[in-house]
Amino acid sequence: MPEIQSPANQKIIIAIVGFSTFMAMLDTSIVNITLPTIAGWFNTDMGDVSWVVMAYLLSLSGLMLACGRLGDLKGFRRVFIGGFVVFTAGSLFCGLAPDLGLLIASRVVQGIGAAALNAMAPAMLVLCLPAEKRGWALGILMTSVSVAIAAGPVLGGFITELLGWNWVFFINVPIGILACILAVRYLPHDDGTDRTGRFDTPGAVLILLALVAFLFPLSQGLYLGWTSPVILGSFAASLIFFALFLLHEQRCSSPLIDMGLFSSGNYLWGNIAGMLVVFTFAGSEFLLPFSLELARGLSIEMVGVLLAVPAIFLMLASLVAGKLSDRYGSRELMIVSALMSAATMVLYSLMDTTTGLPFIVATLALEGIAVGLFVPPNMRLVLGSGRQDEGGVASGVMMTLRNAGAMFGIAILGTVAVHGFAGSLAGMRTLTPEQLVPGFHAAFLAGAFVCLVVAVVAVFVQEKRGGTPAP
Repeated sequence: MPEIQSPANQKIIIAIVGFSTFMAMLDTSIVNITLPTIAGWFNTDMGDVSWVVMAYLLSLSGLMLACGRLGDLKGFRRVFIGGFVVFTAGSLFCGLAPDLGLLIASRVVQGIGAAALNAMAPAMLVLCLPAEKRGWALGILMTSVSVAIAAGPVLGGFITELLGWNWVFFINVPIGILACILAVRYLPHDDGTDRTGRFDTPGAVLILLALVAFLFPLSQGLYLGWTSPVILGSFAASLIFFALFLLHEQRCSSPLIDMGLFSSGNYLWGNIAGMLVVFTFAGSEFLLPFSLELARGLSIEMVGVLLAVPAIFLMLASLVAGKLSDRYGSRELMIVSALMSAATMVLYSLMDTTTGLPFIVATLALEGIAVGLFVPPNMRLVLGSGRQDEGGVASGVMMTLRNAGAMFGIAILGTVAVHGFAGSLAGMRTLTPEQLVPGFHAAFLAGAFVCLVVAVVAVFVQEKRGGTPAP
């Protein structure tokens, strides 16, 4: 267990960890804009090329729990640096891929590295920083996420236009090598917080299969149909793998996840609240381009500019929220920001074919502020509530639930919207703007209800005086 670092080293550690999160999140968004180019390069259709994104997301989501447990056993530093190496190697393989199959396989490698980075990043901050600075550091972490989300499409388009799609991946290689050198030089050594345990390989395989089988239909249900045999079969397989995982964990002497982790009310309620906020944010961000372009009639270029607004305000609010949570605690900030998010969803539901740009910009900004005020205090609460010897697993569970929440949000709110106007995404462009508006209204109001549930959940958070999470 490393000692708390000096103020100078703390800033360097925050920069390294923030940069790792930036890289991992950037590759969830930067590739999307290159998909048509990649499809043309390999002479394939968009259905096949969509696996370039899907392979990354599924490996990232499915392996964070295993990476978290490895961090507890082998040391956060070792897993974190290993994640950088794998991510950088995967990026090189992606850029060199001679066919679509190898590109998809290389994206799996990239996702494995990103899973280690995402699982370890929050845990590293908790390990190396004093409690009174964790909210501030987690706010910076969220800032890096916001910048990555906002910059991904812009950088992807710029790099693809000037250098070709391969360089979207090649650009990670020199940056990754530099980051590895800095991590080796500055990150403190640790021997793992659980030195007696063993890695639960069967449990890791079962939970990976369960998560992949669960997240795949969430991402494809809108396109294939929720009653499709593939979708229903995947959900059924997921239930079977989850059941087998739980049975195995009960009998395992060194389980992948100690279910006692959830005995902390703050850890349980904090994770539920965090997952639901990401649910609403991801769902609304998925629907807004359709709403603004097809219902409001804005150009694609204008929509792209507008969708940068929430990311910018989320970035600014995260920095403020982190410091506020260090001083005053997490509970009140979570309640207020959840209510602000609910108000944002209601305002979105009021938009129609004639809504003015000032209203749209103000509502987008409010969403960014609301989410930015919520996430750092929420992460601080969750990571401060878990057992110290399970910091990696606690972080991995938290990040996995947030990823699942994002896919849930897109699936559920997207389904509510589609049910309201067309019955399928493909049918949207055949309808008039007036016919589309009720579906979007219904989806955003559903999001508002979820945000109100978050506010109620946050009431159950318990903190000592001074904002320290109660045990």
